[in-house]
Amino acid sequence: MSSTEDNSELDFERISVLYANTNFGYFGIAAGVIFLGYIIDRMATIDVAYPWMIAVAVAYIPRVALSTLFTRKVKNREITHHNVKPWENYFVLNSIIPFLCFSSAVFIPYGENEFIALLFYAVIVMSLISGGILSYSTSLGAILLFMNASMLPLVAKAFWIQESLFNALGLVFVIAYILLSGLIHRQNKLLVQNIALKIENGHQSLTDPLTKLGNRRRLYLLIENLVPSSLRRKDPFSIILLDIDHFKQFNDKFGHGAGDELLVTISNILVECSRDQDLVVRYGGEEFLLVLPSTSLEDAKILVERMRSSINEKTNTTFSAGLAMHTGQMNFDQLIEIADKCLYEAKASGRNRYVMADTD
Repeated sequence: MSSTEDNSELDFERISVLYANTNFGYFGIAAGVIFLGYIIDRMATIDVAYPWMIAVAVAYIPRVALSTLFTRKVKNREITHHNVKPWENYFVLNSIIPFLCFSSAVFIPYGENEFIALLFYAVIVMSLISGGILSYSTSLGAILLFMNASMLPLVAKAFWIQESLFNALGLVFVIAYILLSGLIHRQNKLLVQNIALKIENGHQSLTDPLTKLGNRRRLYLLIENLVPSSLRRKDPFSIILLDIDHFKQFNDKFGHGAGDELLVTISNILVECSRDQDLVVRYGGEEFLLVLPSTSLEDAKILVERMRSSINEKTNTTFSAGLAMHTGQMNFDQLIEIADKCLYEAKASGRNRYVMADTD
């Protein structure tokens, strides 16, 4: 897997975590808004509690809608690791106005209750930042925006009032801001490393160690979704089961090291000839399986010809293959049996050829 693909998969995982955590975080934000609205209602010198709460609630509507849309698109596989990156930017942009609306509470005139109201606001903000560090830390941009939008107005208000008590409180906020900034960067780095490690472990459990192709576990994870999706959309898929001809003799003549090199070379050729949506699996020993979504037998035949030409050009070996197309009357194991019979027929007929299953 290339570095670019590794990064895109990492982006998908961490942005998915960002949206998932945010969905739970809305309860905390709602509690903070209600409590702070109560404080404003009790302590402010003007009646702005309800307008402020309504403004914050309205400001959050686009982001809630964005979260709902993201969840639905991921479920429908419309968002993948190839196109997920912009959704982090959408999240950050849709967070600016609600964060600023919330922090505007610090500038409401509280009269003689100014200091106590500022303390209440600080307690609420620190509590939300603590939750935000857990919710947003897979996106450095999102958590830094949240902290800056929440704390910088607090610091500004504390120093704006020319009183020693407020200025001392502002100094405490500055120290807390510096400490939290360092914590956020470390937390982000740790979470991203943990996600990367999870992805790496997942790849190892789903990948053949020699060829780096998918293994049978990876195959059946795909099939769990592919078969019902294919039936629902009435969009058949095909498979190619192929076997390297005379591989045992090759190993006996040139050694197992050379045999491993041949397997890797052929694996690379199969991947190069296939499409991004195709799955290439090392099915066992010198046997490979290709799963081709939205592909007829005729299209699969074109792919086989391409692979034969490339393997003949780059190696001194050949392969035999069986081709079959899935229909609604069979399960995947039955499809494998049909392809395997075609492969056996190709070998019995002299090898270096392929046989297509009867579609009638």
